[in-house]
Amino acid sequence: MHHRLLFVTAICAVTACRAPSAAAPAPEPVAPPAVTAPVTRGGGDVVRLGPSALRYVLHQQIHVEQQFQGQTQTIDRGIRLFVSATISGPADSAGYPVTFTLDSIVPDSGSVIPTTINLAAARGLTYTGRLTPSSEFRQTSSSDSTLAQSFAQIIGAFKNFYPRVPPAGLTLGAEWTDTTSTKDRAGIDVTINAISHSRATAWEHRNGARCLRLEVSSTYAVVGAGEQGGQPLEVSGTGARTGVQFLAVDGRYLGGEVHDSSSIVVGLPVQGMTVPVRQISHSTISVLP
Repeated sequence: MHHRLLFVTAICAVTACRAPSAAAPAPEPVAPPAVTAPVTRGGGDVVRLGPSALRYVLHQQIHVEQQFQGQTQTIDRGIRLFVSATISGPADSAGYPVTFTLDSIVPDSGSVIPTTINLAAARGLTYTGRLTPSSEFRQTSSSDSTLAQSFAQIIGAFKNFYPRVPPAGLTLGAEWTDTTSTKDRAGIDVTINAISHSRATAWEHRNGARCLRLEVSSTYAVVGAGEQGGQPLEVSGTGARTGVQFLAVDGRYLGGEVHDSSSIVVGLPVQGMTVPVRQISHSTISVLP
């Protein structure tokens, strides 16, 4: 669950310069779901991500509005990504070996996927790498780099699939702030500077397991420049996101939910134009039986 899908969609929308469509009402960000399962307060357990083999479904929904030549253009896209994730032990100095294997990518009804992408080809595509002590996935290879690159614009990578956890582990009541600066290629080269505040707020029961609820809120700024479709582009903007993640006491990641809202300006220096883009996304990760 990351920013890449948003930025790629915005950039592609601007460079495509498609015919305007009627503006659709933008969905309002929804607060993380209330706790409905039994909650156990207290307990000194230390939670760390560890070896596991689970199947997940990632559901990403995005709404984009851009002002172009005096009219509002909109994009609404949703996809479901079915994936197996295996964390193998033991860990070494680089972390745990991790493998993600795609099963299928299914678009929501009415979602338009670029014609250059063959969704059926996703089956069996693997991404391998390491899970660092802070739970960041660092990819080292894929089974088909060309195919992986073609899917990057709709699914990105798995860098932020797992929630960030302190190397010493997570305990109830833990609270910390991270400041990060990351570089990515989302159509063009971009730098994302983020400040994230994380809190482990409660013990819950989810998917039959005792787990910690981790709540994260962050603000970020993005800036980038490059070329797309033969024309130079400049990107700048800010955004905010809120999320809730669940980590089982036995080290399994049990999914979560993220809401993201941003305002971005795409500059077209040759044309002397700027295109404001408003983006809202909702992403969920759920464990499959």
